[in-house]
Amino acid sequence: MRLSELVQGVGTLLRGHGDLEAFHITHDSRRAQPGCVFVALEGDQFDGHHYIECALQQGCVAIVTSRPDKVKSDVPILQVEHPRRAMAELARRLYGQPDEQLCTIGVTGTNGKTTTTFLLQQLLLPRGQCGRLGTLTYFNGVSEERATRTTPESPMLYRSLAEMVENGCRYVAMEISSHALVLDRIHQLKLNYALFTNLSQDHLDFHGDMEQYFQAKMRIFEHLQPGGQALINGDDAFGRRLLKMDGFQVLSFGRSPDCDLRFEVLGLSPQGSHIRLHFKSDVSEFHLPLLGLHNVYNFAGALLVALGEGLSFADVARLVPNLKPVAGRMEPVNLGQPFGVAVDFAHSPDALEKIAQCCHEMKPKRLIFLFGAGGDRDRAKRPKMGAVVDRFADVIFLTSDNPRSEDPERILDDIQQGIQRPVGSTLVRLSDRRAAIQQALDLAQPGDLVLLAGKGHETTQEIKGIHYPFNDREEAITVLKKKGY
Repeated sequence: MRLSELVQGVGTLLRGHGDLEAFHITHDSRRAQPGCVFVALEGDQFDGHHYIECALQQGCVAIVTSRPDKVKSDVPILQVEHPRRAMAELARRLYGQPDEQLCTIGVTGTNGKTTTTFLLQQLLLPRGQCGRLGTLTYFNGVSEERATRTTPESPMLYRSLAEMVENGCRYVAMEISSHALVLDRIHQLKLNYALFTNLSQDHLDFHGDMEQYFQAKMRIFEHLQPGGQALINGDDAFGRRLLKMDGFQVLSFGRSPDCDLRFEVLGLSPQGSHIRLHFKSDVSEFHLPLLGLHNVYNFAGALLVALGEGLSFADVARLVPNLKPVAGRMEPVNLGQPFGVAVDFAHSPDALEKIAQCCHEMKPKRLIFLFGAGGDRDRAKRPKMGAVVDRFADVIFLTSDNPRSEDPERILDDIQQGIQRPVGSTLVRLSDRRAAIQQALDLAQPGDLVLLAGKGHETTQEIKGIHYPFNDREEAITVLKKKGY
């Protein structure tokens, strides 16, 4: 696209001419390439103006800045008031407004965003391919790449959406973080659905207090197109505030009697969740292969989108048995054994408490809890982690996570300071994680639940600078198969 066409109406073009061709946009000089427009962003730690020369050396053809006095080259300059917003506008224009060619679903909230987007991708498949952007990976309809952040910066965002259009996607389900909303990463993005999962304390180092955090989350609804739908967790205190919004259709989901999509929990177990759903005049029961009440909420939110896209309860019933959880997010391991096994990424005191409460909702005979703590990280949280697990677990297996450069036994010493019970039948201390998983599964009896916490989806274990192949789910499968399951 010609530079003059790209920048029209965005800012003031200084120096040079607009006949140059622009092919890319970036704020990262390391990603600059021939035909690139470089956006100089000023942040708390870095000033993009310091990297202009590097971008020019790699073929940059124009600079976007609010401070043209800082540009010493005679390259064309686009002077703008808000560089981040300008970057998003330029990227969206360069990539052909791809959000207008997709049904866009934005998911925000403190917890549940990743699982909800993965469920959306599966539930919408009968209606068309669904791309996905989020914490773990970006999927463009054909290939998947590891995510750099929950919501990518605008150039990568709009480029990814354009790839989805090119690859035949009809939908995109994307996690939208509070940081992305405040920092204009999704500036000008048009949404068909905006889904709010919940809000609890997090990121207050960035937002200051809960009210500012909530106000940041609310900005997602500014992106709804005319006729778009706001889908709200009606059981969440902050969600109930959102139900009073005007200007677009608002639908709620939850257990409360006044929710538009209401569910009853008939049973939670290590094998899944049994629920009854009510929507308008339809009532149906589902056995979800998802563990925990939090995943019932995630499913209900995703289901509202599917229903909005024309699927019926009968359509969804055919999909439910094959739903897959996010790798390492309360992921069940079931080879037919008479006890439950689950893998989860929880590795902080708060996350461990939430996942332990989730396990207790399933009412196992015993909760066997295997966990550790990462090396070269916050030591202060280790005894707190121990105290949380000590409150909830019937049997604790204290083992290594990623010890990195630290002595594994020292890490276990730190965790054990928060555990009141002595080493013995209900506290096993074993730094070898593979051996600990073996012993935990050997100990499990019918009706028990074994939770392997801390590493989740990770496929390696870092010890003394070396990454050894290791995956909790695969280790559990290996042990269970040896047992004949």
